[in-house]
Amino acid sequence: MTFIASKQLTKRAALSMGLALLTSLPLANAQTTASKWPVQAVRFVVPFPAGSAPDVLIRFVGIKLTDKWGQAVIVDNKPGGSGVIGMNSILNAPADGNTFGFVQGSAISVAPSTIKGVTYDFARDFVPVTLAAVAPFVLAVPADSPHKTLAEFLAAAKAKPQSVEVADNGRGTAPHLASALLGLQSGAEFLEVHYPGGAQAMQATLGGQTKMMVETYNVVAGNVQGGKLRILASMADRVEPGLEQFPLALKTAPGAVAYGWFAVIAKKGVDAAVLAKLNKDIGEALMLPDVVAKSRELGTYPRPGTPEQLTQYINQDRKTWQGVLDKLNIKPE
Repeated sequence: MTFIASKQLTKRAALSMGLALLTSLPLANAQTTASKWPVQAVRFVVPFPAGSAPDVLIRFVGIKLTDKWGQAVIVDNKPGGSGVIGMNSILNAPADGNTFGFVQGSAISVAPSTIKGVTYDFARDFVPVTLAAVAPFVLAVPADSPHKTLAEFLAAAKAKPQSVEVADNGRGTAPHLASALLGLQSGAEFLEVHYPGGAQAMQATLGGQTKMMVETYNVVAGNVQGGKLRILASMADRVEPGLEQFPLALKTAPGAVAYGWFAVIAKKGVDAAVLAKLNKDIGEALMLPDVVAKSRELGTYPRPGTPEQLTQYINQDRKTWQGVLDKLNIKPE
């Protein structure tokens, strides 16, 4: 009986070892995949024109990644359609770990609710990799504006609703929604003036046709530094380096917080181990001192984190802007 029990014990041990080996194979394979990746050039689809702030940032980060990986990083510009063209390009690429997106938040949080015909669903079709950087909106007025503070500007808008013109670069765009959020949070009613692009909005504000424009700092910095525009406030949720001289809008209108933001995403189906390595590598690259300095020059601020943190950020962003869209009665068009 002792001999039989011993044989049964040996069989059980062998079976346990075999099961352990089988269950460890997926982890081992994943670790092997990640350790070898990338084995060819990695492409980042960027829904912005060449030379724009996010394009410059990902190209700068790409140099660091190329040095680390020993593989080329290709930036593929797919501008237009408020980011929809770029999102569709990522979706149409194979989920082989060689194509990712460096996309603006509005393409995820706003475009599906404002542009008719958007067929992608972020939660269904994509996976988050990391938040990359944020760019707070600022409230810029002509240098000769009689309003010296945001409180004065809001008081004028409240005194005569729909009489104070605010320029943006199109109905339903991020600057328009940021302006609308400011109005909703403060109780002011602006006359929103929508222009085909940021350049026209800028010229209208410089020329006095509009009393204020909402944009990220990098867009208006040249005219601010040249004495043609003044910043009444930043819509950041904190004092950002380089923007210390600008008051926070939330101090005057609580809840008036609005950012442009950029994230790294992938098509659903990319190997999880590859995504984990990309998250780690791009997060480290974004926080290198020279990358942080370059980012600040561009008016952006690195904020890498986990995929879970990006998911939470997206959910909150969607909630904020859907609330604004509903109050403005903006539908897909």
